[in-house]
Amino acid sequence: MATMAYVLVILASLIGLAGCAYYCRINVLAINEKNKNEPKAYKRVWNHVLNALWYGYLIIFFVGLTVNNLFF
Repeated sequence: MATMAYVLVILASLIGLAGCAYYCRINVLAINEKNKNEPKAYKRVWNHVLNALWYGYLIIFFVGLTVNNLFF
């Protein structure tokens, strides 16, 4: 029974990673479209930095969830 729980948590974390990749791509495309009208360079870069931080945190969470359930 415990094995099934590990499989479900790992499956959920892999689905989470796939969702992160999908939505990160969508947000990068939206930011690029929005930045076409932004004249200030620092604002164009700042949008990408915040996006990278958010999805970096999510990816680290899901990778940690997967590794934790695979090895411990």
